[in-house]
Amino acid sequence: MNSLNKKGLLLLAVFLLSACYGKTDQTLSPPENARRVTIAVRVPEGITLLPLQMLYRSERCKTKSYNSSNEAYEIRGYNGFMQAFSPITNSNIRQQRIAIDGGGPCLWQLNSIKVSFKIADGNPLVKGKEVFATNYIFDFDDYGFSDGYGTGKAKESRGDLHIKTDFFPRIFINHMFEKTSLRFFGGDTDYEKWSRRYKLQDTEKILIEPIMHMNKIIILESPNPPPGMITLTYPDGSVEKTQPMEPDYEKLLSMK
Repeated sequence: MNSLNKKGLLLLAVFLLSACYGKTDQTLSPPENARRVTIAVRVPEGITLLPLQMLYRSERCKTKSYNSSNEAYEIRGYNGFMQAFSPITNSNIRQQRIAIDGGGPCLWQLNSIKVSFKIADGNPLVKGKEVFATNYIFDFDDYGFSDGYGTGKAKESRGDLHIKTDFFPRIFINHMFEKTSLRFFGGDTDYEKWSRRYKLQDTEKILIEPIMHMNKIIILESPNPPPGMITLTYPDGSVEKTQPMEPDYEKLLSMK
């Protein structure tokens, strides 16, 4: 199942749980002394920052899930929603400050947040391509969002975070499905070193600073006709035949 389908299934699941248990009070009412976290993103020119996605869970307000035998069992309640980032005057930084202790009748607790951005629609690279967002996930509790967002496995982190990642436009020409996709590549997230998912402790501030190399384009092209190797063209014009779908990130960083 591809990442887009997994994303849709997760959002659908959260929606259905909320819809089926509509009487659950999803109001957030953080106490005055609530723990909070500030999420800020420095947004480069030509990038669209998507609304922040938040997922709260409740031990007090339970909901139901079903096993493979269609037997119901209780799980913590879900409360998922999105909120746009707020601009900071005379700055390219957008930020949001949210409560970890969500409060309300259900005593909501922040489970996970997801930060997403993509190449702006006005960029000529977008034309005729399926565009995928780049995501970061921050878990304050057990996994809330699925693994289907291309972020990799969660790595442990304590305290405040300042994340700088170099990104390169990655075009994949898929002849088998007659589709061309576009996304940013910031390292193979199957490796923990380049993972964009974090399990947080004692974190009050998160700053994400994407460093975009918009003119350093990677092109992957499937064999035509298949089978065969992927043709990978680096920004310097060098070409490799490869089976893995991801380029050599260290090599890309040397071309900055």
